[in-house]
Amino acid sequence: MPQQHDLEKMVLDTSAILSGRFDTSSPQFYVTSSILNEIEKGKISRYLKMAETSMNVIDPDSSSVAKVVEAARSSGDIDRLSNTDIEAVALALQLGAVLVTDDYSMQNTSRILGIKSTGASIKEIGKVIEWIYRCTGCGRIYEKNTGTCAICGHALKNYPRSTRKIHEGPGKKPNSR
Repeated sequence: MPQQHDLEKMVLDTSAILSGRFDTSSPQFYVTSSILNEIEKGKISRYLKMAETSMNVIDPDSSSVAKVVEAARSSGDIDRLSNTDIEAVALALQLGAVLVTDDYSMQNTSRILGIKSTGASIKEIGKVIEWIYRCTGCGRIYEKNTGTCAICGHALKNYPRSTRKIHEGPGKKPNSR
């Protein structure tokens, strides 16, 4: 179970709320309104009332969202992040909070920005990945996902351009660019 420090702010994404591993009545937890909307749309709406009444609901400012979008574009994670994901990472950036998520692309983007992140139910990432796209037919490399190859028309698939291990110990900050 991820450690919960009494004074540490934590932004919970949908997977963290649904994991049931957090006492969401604690004032240290934050969510965005879009996370609550995700819960409301699913069959898990019973969690919505609990989350609405017990957690801090804050939407991130536009400058934090812009920084997250820029980092996700540079790493290639942008195609794997929803607007809700981007807002959760942006809120963690804005608040200087820990991001709690099982989404590896969210964890990857947060680490690039120097945001501490942890998994809700699964092991957190051990390395930061920068993604590119490769044609499944001819192998041509693309910086951005255009969907299909301009040369042969085959689909593009994400492929790691580079990886770097995350070295964290007690009192150390996450690696960042």
